[in-house]
Amino acid sequence: MITEIIKIGSDGKGAESALAVTDKAAAYGGLDPKESIRLTLLSEELIGLFKSIAGDISDAGFWIEQENKEFKIHMKATVEMNQALRKEFLSISRSGKNAAAKGFMGKLKDLISTALMPESDPAQRSIPVGFVSMDNPASSEQAASLLWTLQDYRTGLNGTDKSGNEDEWDELEKSIVANIADDVQVSVNGAVVDVAIIKKF
Repeated sequence: MITEIIKIGSDGKGAESALAVTDKAAAYGGLDPKESIRLTLLSEELIGLFKSIAGDISDAGFWIEQENKEFKIHMKATVEMNQALRKEFLSISRSGKNAAAKGFMGKLKDLISTALMPESDPAQRSIPVGFVSMDNPASSEQAASLLWTLQDYRTGLNGTDKSGNEDEWDELEKSIVANIADDVQVSVNGAVVDVAIIKKF
């Protein structure tokens, strides 16, 4: 089952309708009240993430795919860079980390923001940490096509010395999304961002 697509603006218009669609998807999927609350929390977090990526997102599409007890909450939008956003993204510290990115969702926002940097900017030439390039080397298209998943991120942390990643582990342990969701998939293709939160009940 795929729900209707709800358009959400940066002013929050459409958010209530998106949460109403979430309630319908939960009921259709036979979720109990506790499970329904978890699905709603994930939808709210996803909507909040998109609102924080850029202030001028217009007509972001929100929908839910559901098969048996697996739910995939989608939100997709074209994020147009402007000078204010460009200045904000260029304020990344010399260490390569945005000091303003707090918590797991803040870091995820920062990753997406970096992936959306204009191609003309030298800082955009390096792929943001955690993203995998999906570009076709034979293609003449130079637009960024990148993929990031929570599962890969967790695997990467598991494969390193935990003592050197206390902050990352702490943020994962405190994050609503990281603790409730089974996976998060982020794809960036040019200026188009598609985030899917996957939850199995």
